[in-house]
Amino acid sequence: MHAVGYHPNVHMKRARTRSWGWFMAGSFGATLLASAPAHAGNEAAAQALFDEAKKLVGEKRYAEACPKFAESNRLDRGAGTLIHLADCYEKNGQVASAWATFTDAASAAQALGRKDWEDLARKRATTLEPKLSRIAVKVPSPTPGLEITRDGEKVAEPSWGMSLPVDPGTHTLEARAPGHESFKTTVSLTKPGETKEVVVPKLADLPASAQQTSSPVKAETNDTPIGSDTHAGGGQRTAGLVVGGVGIVGLAVGTITGLMATSKNKDSKDQCPNAGPCASREGVDANESAKSLATVSTVGFIAGGLLAAGGAVLYLTAPSGSSPKTGRLSVTPSVSKGSAGLSLGGTF
Repeated sequence: MHAVGYHPNVHMKRARTRSWGWFMAGSFGATLLASAPAHAGNEAAAQALFDEAKKLVGEKRYAEACPKFAESNRLDRGAGTLIHLADCYEKNGQVASAWATFTDAASAAQALGRKDWEDLARKRATTLEPKLSRIAVKVPSPTPGLEITRDGEKVAEPSWGMSLPVDPGTHTLEARAPGHESFKTTVSLTKPGETKEVVVPKLADLPASAQQTSSPVKAETNDTPIGSDTHAGGGQRTAGLVVGGVGIVGLAVGTITGLMATSKNKDSKDQCPNAGPCASREGVDANESAKSLATVSTVGFIAGGLLAAGGAVLYLTAPSGSSPKTGRLSVTPSVSKGSAGLSLGGTF
């Protein structure tokens, strides 16, 4: 099965393709040094894969060996690895893959200056060429937007009509275009050198109902302006609930701290019942705590009351969605020593 000049028992190293012109530019030196550790890791993994693949080939487990050769070459490209990979493909019956890889290996060997490997790869490729199976995809009447795939891979338009090499076996071809029914067929290639044609017909239009079903659904949007009564009313009512809720919390804080201030004031009077300076430290501390808590309670009541009232006004004056309303509301708090108030104004 091997072409003249290839001996699988002869050791072939994973010679790598390098462009030594890199070293002519000194500015690349630092880059090469920095990438050395990562490249060394790739080389080690590539060598391990290469060795395992050779072992599998020796056991005639070609379907397992070929992917390992391919991954070894991906990690650290080498002409020797490519030749082993191509040979593996050929043994596994993947004639087109073997032919393409031998051709690639010849170019890699030429770049290395390995004339012997280059000649070997070219001879193997030439030997395989008459055995290539091919598929020609012909499109006499292309449908607008037509896309053709073979085994899931796109067949580019410049390739239409050409007999392209493929591995033996069954291949699935599919043609699609927007708004049209798809075309799908399978082609089986079992004989060496066999060529088959696939003619893609002009795709039929989809029925109107099917086109509507397959068309993207337009998201429904609310065209009501944000400044309209519906949005403004809902937003204002929400704001009123939030402001009122915060006000209620403020009133609760005022109530709790007020009760605490009353309790501390009682403790202070129990410790210091007489007017004038108090000799009890605990009584003085209780009196100071009572004053602080009283201040917090006052602030809580004033702020809570204002916010609760403002929230109620916002909620009650929010425009409804049934009839347009325009209005303006102003809320002005006033606080002075010993008193607090809320001024409301505006048009409704």
